[in-house]
Amino acid sequence: MHFAQKKHQYEIMSSYLIPGKPVIVEQKVKRSLFICYIEHCPTRKDADSFIHRIAEKHADANHNCWACVAGSPNDPTGYGMNDDGEPRGCAGKPMFNVLQHSGVGEICAVVSRYFGGIKLGTGGMARAYSSSVQLAMDELETITKIHYCQLSLTLPYSFLKTAEHLVAAENGIITDTEYGADIRLHVDIPQDTEQDFIERLREAGQGGIQVIKG
Repeated sequence: MHFAQKKHQYEIMSSYLIPGKPVIVEQKVKRSLFICYIEHCPTRKDADSFIHRIAEKHADANHNCWACVAGSPNDPTGYGMNDDGEPRGCAGKPMFNVLQHSGVGEICAVVSRYFGGIKLGTGGMARAYSSSVQLAMDELETITKIHYCQLSLTLPYSFLKTAEHLVAAENGIITDTEYGADIRLHVDIPQDTEQDFIERLREAGQGGIQVIKG
């Protein structure tokens, strides 16, 4: 997978799991119906749109509570939660705890509750919301998102096969090739292997391969 890099005040995780497709699960707890929706939401804007869509779909529900990790799992700017009228800390927070402990990023969960007439108490309510999200997480298929760094390699034609082999060995991508007196390769390399890749290039090229970031 190929994604553009973004700059933040903290170090973005070079790779992490994200939802592969949406999930919907239902459970009943003391006659209350809990419907949990999980979807891939790379940004808070995406999460807000998803939350609004589910809230409209279940406008007749007593509550549409939500939690999200909209971005890298270690990106606090993407964290969010809301109890939507339930007692404070009894819905959004338990839902968020499940998401955060999963290590999955770019994820949002919305739980629509239809009250069944029996009060759950604060502890029972927290368990119902968290277990609804956990049931959905148990069914969630994930894929790995990899952040890439962009490099330009200038090299003699005699080093082309060597460079191509090293790019492939690091699970990199050659995005463009320019032919002139030398060859210029534009490559994307997984962020966490960038320095190792550059060192291997310099060693294999014996100083004949020029590397420029960006």
